This record gives sequence, structure tokens and C-alpha cells, in this order.
Amino acid sequence: MRNMQIKYKGETHEIKGEKTLFDIAKELDVDLKEVLVAKVNGQLYDLSRKLDKDAEVEFLTFESNEGKKVFWHSSAHVLAAAVKKLYPDAVLGIGPPIDEGFYYDFYNLNVGDNDLEKLTKEAEKIIEKDEKFIRKESNVDEAREIVKDNKFKLEILNSLANDVTFYQNGDFVDLCRGPHIPSTRLIKAIKFTKVAGAYWRGNSKNEVMTRIYGISFPSKEQMNEYIKLSEEKKEHDHKKIGKDLELFFFSDISPGSPFFMPKGAAVYNELLKFAREIDFKYGYKEVITPIIAKVDLWKTSGHFDKYRENMFRASPFDSDEEYGLKPMNCPFSALIFKSRTRSYKELPLRLADYGFLHRYELEGTMDGLLRTRLMEQNDAHVYVTEDQVEQEVLLLFKMLDEIYGKFNLSPIMVLATRPEKRIGADELWDKAEATLKKILDKSGYKYTVKEGDGAFYGPKIDIYVLDFTGKPDAAYAVSTIQLDFNLAARFGAVYVGADNKEHTPLVIHRSIMGTIGRFMGIILENSKGSLPLWVSPVQARVINITERNREYAAKVSKSLEEAGLRVELDDSSRTLEYKVRESQLIKAYYTIILGDKEESGNVIAIRTRDGKTKYNVKLDEFIEEATKKIKERTIN
Repeated sequence: MRNMQIKYKGETHEIKGEKTLFDIAKELDVDLKEVLVAKVNGQLYDLSRKLDKDAEVEFLTFESNEGKKVFWHSSAHVLAAAVKKLYPDAVLGIGPPIDEGFYYDFYNLNVGDNDLEKLTKEAEKIIEKDEKFIRKESNVDEAREIVKDNKFKLEILNSLANDVTFYQNGDFVDLCRGPHIPSTRLIKAIKFTKVAGAYWRGNSKNEVMTRIYGISFPSKEQMNEYIKLSEEKKEHDHKKIGKDLELFFFSDISPGSPFFMPKGAAVYNELLKFAREIDFKYGYKEVITPIIAKVDLWKTSGHFDKYRENMFRASPFDSDEEYGLKPMNCPFSALIFKSRTRSYKELPLRLADYGFLHRYELEGTMDGLLRTRLMEQNDAHVYVTEDQVEQEVLLLFKMLDEIYGKFNLSPIMVLATRPEKRIGADELWDKAEATLKKILDKSGYKYTVKEGDGAFYGPKIDIYVLDFTGKPDAAYAVSTIQLDFNLAARFGAVYVGADNKEHTPLVIHRSIMGTIGRFMGIILENSKGSLPLWVSPVQARVINITERNREYAAKVSKSLEEAGLRVELDDSSRTLEYKVRESQLIKAYYTIILGDKEESGNVIAIRTRDGKTKYNVKLDEFIEEATKKIKERTIN
């Protein structure tokens, strides 16, 4: 057998004969203490797999995202093995890794959160046995015989080609593509975190499964750090903040659609107002488009084939016509553009659309305001000539800096290139990707490239911001700038150029604040609910010290309201300490404290959110200072 040429870390090594990736790693002097999986010519392989051909290899640890996913997927198998030990009648579903940890779905399993400790102990026994993950190759016919009593695995098999693999650790065997870590012993800490219900494959017409979530690490120290961070995350969780501050809630009557209460609506509308002001400043014209339309519209745009599973049907009763609720605004802007003859002199034409969108997100993927079925985007479509693309995107970066600056957010740029499923000729994609890369290089922003993550109609620049932890792998996706060579052409939207001939414009899709609700959720989490003054739901809370000061408190409260502040008056008979504490809990930006001294001097005492108190402040001076901060949208 000929020798293999193995490329590793940029250097080529000659390896004699067929060898496992584990043995190859040893020959290459790789430190194997933390290696979990190999990457061969871009594909993940078990370390026990044999290699008999030339290849480029990497060896991944838990520090890499791909290494984490393999580690967590292997941990899901340990969870399933523990469940089958304790509950033999449970039927296996699927057990994938997720962004943080893993889950496994089971049918015919009746457990709750109280059972998690027992399951964890069983999993730890499996880990202590140092069970190897063994890959077994099969074919569809053999596999059907193995899983004949499991309808869920049979369904998965029906979507597979002839080559099928199973993985075994100890007595546990599961249909699985893999790869896996070498052994259970690498899992030094594991914790099952919660039990939930989920529909099989996310379809409400299917069986309800019992989903068990978990997390695991290659060291106990990492688990301790995770538990500590999890406790901190609870305090930053926008869903908890939304409930505590009475901002919004969700109901099963309309899953995934937020109900904004008066305080939440105040925050939401401030963000919307800000977005509209910025759009107006930068030359955008707002349009209003229908929420419902015939699906022919999305068939023309190309969205229907790619997006139909995420659309809500909305057809009239007793009608054969097929309508849908709009999941995006793009096709409507094209209809507006082509509603009359356009001249090159009108370009760039910037059309902002804040219409409500509906997307059918799966039950298990929704996350408070961060991922909903109902949303309102800070959305716009800019129709440009090819020569105008660069200046327009640079203008969008300027808008981005202005908006992000009001919240102390720093943009993280990602260039997303052509996906496998796309429309449009390759030469158009080449040109579009090269254009965006050139603009990013010129802008001075640092950026990374995410291959294959573009929209189906064009490449894009996605903009992320860090969460409160400051870790890049926990960043939120916020804004997007997408270059589209296809939309206008599909609708026959043209403009008359200086040469009196018809030309097809390019379209820039952009959403700077993303969806207003999601942006609200992000700033709530990053600030732990302590929002800047201009967007705070309660800008001032007025409290009286004694019963004698109630009338003065009401007078001050009214003056603040007339000045445009969002004010709450607490003139209850509770103690001052209680009322101050209550004001802190609702995150009031200012607490105005009024006693005999303040009333006799016709002044106020101001307690800021950081606990500092200022006495003998004239009311008109405070109003002037506060309204100036609100108008200028001063950050904390």
C-alpha cells in the first residue's frame, strides 16, 4: 500500500500505509489529551476511522465550535443510554447538539424535572465505564430490521440513501451519522437541565415527545463556570425582565406573538420613533403595504419555493384562492417601484416599510422577543444602479454607527456568501460578493467570512453585537445588508437611464435595527432592564414621604407629565424605604422624593438609579435637564 501525503498545519507529511486518524495524530506529534475529532478535507471524522488516501487534516478540541457540537452530540447519546437503562420502554427520537448543550427526544416517557438528578447519576455511571463510541456501517434494509419497532427511526431511514451508520457505546445502539468523541471518559461533567414537550420534527400534527435538555464539559471547572454564568444569565433574561417590569407577555392563544403592555409599548414605540427619524434623516420614504396577498406574489419573487414552510396560509373561507400572510416585505417594494415609469434621476430610491410580518417558527425555536412569529422590522429596500452600491452601503454603515452608538453597541461584521440553494447566475454572485468584500475592506471594519450563509437571492453582510458576557460565540444577530441582483429582474422592475433605455436596478435589502421587538429584547438583556432615560418605561417615579405631602407630590407629578415624561406617582401610605425599593425594582430612571423640606422650599430631591441622591433641586431646572437628555437620546 502506498504512503499517504497528509497536509497538517500547512505542512505535508508522509504517512506509511493505512492508519487510523488517532495513529496519524500521534505520528504528527499532536497533543491528544484534548483532541475530540478529526476534520478530513473539510469533513468531520471519528479518530478511530482509518485513512488510506492523501488528505488535509485538522484535529479539533472543545475550544472549536465543531468540537463542541461533537462533544455535545456524544453526550446526548449518554443521556439516551441512561434513559433506556432506567426506562426501557422509552422510544428513541433524535438527540442533536444545540447552540448550548444538547437534547434528546423520547416517546412513551413520563418524567419531569424531579427525575433529572436520578438520570444524571445513571449517566455518570456510563461515563465512569469508559465506554468507547463504536461506528458500525450498515445499509437501509439491514437498518430497517434493527429499528423495526421504532417508527421515528424508520421515518428517518426513509430519507436516507443506502449507506447507514449506527453508533454503539456499551449496550446502547443508535442510528446516527456521527461522528463522536472516542470515549465517554472524556465527559468529565454532565448535567441535565430541564424537561419539556416538543412535537416530533416540530410539526404540531405529529406525536408529542418528551424532550430532555442537557449540558456537558470536558472539565468540572468549565461546568462550575457555566453554572455561575447561568445564574447571571437569569438576571439578564429579557423574558424575566419583561415579566418583572410588566412590559410584555406571551399567550398560547397566539403562540410566538408578543402582547405589549403599556410600559412595553412605550419602549417599543420609542425605538420605532427613533428608527423612523433616522430613516427620514438619511432620505428614506416610508411606504405601507398589505399584510395579506395571493401566494402568486411570492412565487414570482422566488420566496415561495424556498420559504413556504415558514409562511402562514390566510385564504378566505370557501375559496380556492390561496393567500398568505407576508413573511417579508421585499416583493411589495418591487410592486411599488414598478407602479410607474422610473427615471435614473430617482435613484437611489429608498423605501422603508414597517409592516407587520408573520413567520411560522417552530415551537422549540421561539425565544421570547428574540425569535417570534409576529415581528415588525426596521426594514427598507434601496433601488440603485451598480455604480451607486458602494456609496449606499457606506451610508448604511454610517446609519448603523449612529443607531448602535445610542446603546453602546459595537458591530461585528460577517460577510455571508452564496448558499447551496440559490437563484441567479454564478457570474452575478461573483460580482455581488466581490462588491461587498471591497466595501468592507474600504470601510475599515474588521469582518469574517461565513461561506454558504447568504440569502437565496444574494450575498449579505450580517451584523452582530456581543451579549453581556462579551463572548463572541454568544453574539446576537441584529442588522443585515443584502445585495440582490434578482428581485427587480423577476418583477420586470426597470428604470429609464440617461441613454433613454430600460435598465434593471439592483436592490439593497437592509434592516438596521432588525426587528423592533428583537432589538428591544437585546437591549433589555444587555442592560438588565436599566435602559437609557429616553427609552425607559418609567422615566420618573414620584413618592411622598408623609401623608402631608400627597398634594405636593401630585402637583410635581402633573408638571413632569405635562413636560412629556413618563411618570408614575406612588402616594401610598407605605414606608419611604419600601417605596424607594419598589422604584428601584421597576427600574425607574429617577426617583423623586418629596417631604416637608422639599414642599416648603418648592424643590425636589432626586435619587438616580445608581443610588445617588441630589437635594434642593428646582423642578423647572430638573425638567429642562431631563427633557434635554431625552431629546438628545443621551446614553447612560
